[in-house]
Amino acid sequence: MKKNYVLEITLISAQGLKEPSGKLGRTQTYASAGIDSSVKLRTGVDRIGGENPTWNDKFLFKVSSDFLSSETSGILIEIFALGIIRDTLLGTVRLLVSNFLQFGSAFKAVKTPSFNAVQVRRPSGRFHGVLNVGVKVLDSADAPSMSVSAIGFRDLIRENVHPKTQYQSMKKSKSTLRISHENLLRDSNDQSNGCDTNSSSSSSATTA
Repeated sequence: MKKNYVLEITLISAQGLKEPSGKLGRTQTYASAGIDSSVKLRTGVDRIGGENPTWNDKFLFKVSSDFLSSETSGILIEIFALGIIRDTLLGTVRLLVSNFLQFGSAFKAVKTPSFNAVQVRRPSGRFHGVLNVGVKVLDSADAPSMSVSAIGFRDLIRENVHPKTQYQSMKKSKSTLRISHENLLRDSNDQSNGCDTNSSSSSSATTA
């Protein structure tokens, strides 16, 4: 029987990347990750690390037990340098999921992440630099609720927080409206009381 899991990938940093030729200024890099070409998630851009960038971005992918048990299943990670006209591919890493799972553990959640330094392959085919990555497999029951097949952890937090924020905003708006209504009634009563007082005073003065 198929069971669903969530594959958690953390792209931590890279060291010793080959910088693009003819670069102007410091190299600014980002990385993308995906289990197939149709869905790729992207880190933020590191603007200060140059050939040694740091991202610390976490991605979640919904996967099946069949995917985890296959020896050829993997995650493709690509590292790019920002360019003026187009971005430059600095290198790629293909992570085989089987390398991060203990034998026979495909149907068990790996609760502690496995951290590894993996060589980065340049477009020329040569290895240059390393990628530091963490991998963890979560049981679908223990994983955060996901409305899509893949999502960045920051986006997931934003997605989960937004409805609550919106509800609090609506609640605050209703509370403000209720207070305004109460103030309006109080002001109306005060005005009525004021009119009565003035009439009494006027009546008393006339009588006198």
